[in-house]
Amino acid sequence: MIRNFFKIASLFLINVTYSQIGTTSPYSFFGLGEVNFRGTQINRFMGGLEIYNDSIHANLSNPSSYAKLKFTTYSIGLNYRNNNLTDTNDSKSLISSGLDYIGVAIPTNKFGFGFGIIPYTSVGYKLNRLDSTSFPNILNQYQGEGGVNKVFFSLGFNLLKYFSIGATINYDFGKLKYQTSKYIDDVFLGTVLINESSVSGLDVKLSTNFEITVYQNIDLHAMISYVPQAILNSTNKSQLLTSALSDPSNLGEVVEIDLADTGLDLTEIQLPSSFGFGFGFGKNSKWFAGGQYIKTQSSNFKNSFNPLPNVNYKDGSQLSIGGFFIPDFSSITSYWKRVVLRMGFRHEATGIIANNFEIKETGLNFGFGLPLPGYSNLNIGLEYGSRGSNNSSMLEEKFWTIRLGFSLNDRWFVKRKYN
Repeated sequence: MIRNFFKIASLFLINVTYSQIGTTSPYSFFGLGEVNFRGTQINRFMGGLEIYNDSIHANLSNPSSYAKLKFTTYSIGLNYRNNNLTDTNDSKSLISSGLDYIGVAIPTNKFGFGFGIIPYTSVGYKLNRLDSTSFPNILNQYQGEGGVNKVFFSLGFNLLKYFSIGATINYDFGKLKYQTSKYIDDVFLGTVLINESSVSGLDVKLSTNFEITVYQNIDLHAMISYVPQAILNSTNKSQLLTSALSDPSNLGEVVEIDLADTGLDLTEIQLPSSFGFGFGFGKNSKWFAGGQYIKTQSSNFKNSFNPLPNVNYKDGSQLSIGGFFIPDFSSITSYWKRVVLRMGFRHEATGIIANNFEIKETGLNFGFGLPLPGYSNLNIGLEYGSRGSNNSSMLEEKFWTIRLGFSLNDRWFVKRKYN
């Protein structure tokens, strides 16, 4: 099983690194793209909650959770998504699929640690806007692709019996490509501006976790997390060229723009800080319910190489509510009584203001945790969500996503008594 995991992980790692296309959303136009990662599938199915931790699942969103692990855990998550886009005149459905995460978590006697890779953001859009008020008519095209990945290392350990702390350090890397084209009626060649960035840098997440029994096997869970502001270094290049609308590969003159003259060849992208807290109540291996709030200083986001017209940023937030229920965790007569039922809701103010309209996102999740041999399990569920608005200046996006996650367990560092 473990050998097969590494084979699968290697294939998807190659896919993430060289051909990341994780979205078809026009809202990936903003910032560094659409944020893919809001935790493992278990976190997702509970609305993105990071609070609850146990000994057999890796919580990649909360590094303090590694202190509670009892088994080496291999995690992989996949998704299949359908986007339905609607404006005042038309609607269109688009499909995408991709990798959510790959991770390995390892417990020791003193602490727990883990590592892996996350496709954090994705850019993938193609938009057309016809300006029929001018003469001759002008067709503007906007296209983008790429994204940012995170290679992470997490460490968590117990300070006290009921209190743990942890930290994750991420190495961020990726390529972003933005293309703007303009075509005029009865003119064979249009003008195309291509901006490309190769970004890299480090960021950190800190978290604490508190868990204590308060009444008749009912546990109180609490969590605090903090992400300091970080800087990504961006190496940029820009090209101006001509091409035909009917055949974009038919290129005319290509001019490499000297960005060094304006100081835009090497720039910095400021990533916002965030602060989160949450709490919940539950009975071990039976049920849990909780809520979480995260505040993000999105107003600090800055990308001087690729400023967007009519786009501003303000501080964002995310509210999550969710939990799980297990009919009978120890049942030996009924498999279905050991299936975990999870459900969650999240509402997010992204902090992005486009054409004076603040973009918000809402998601409703539910899923099932299906036991596999040992302590491993398969998690499968559905997310339904929406963002934007169907008005004259925006698109309304409604999406549903099928998510699949494997959590495979093994024991390391155990001395064999028999050969």
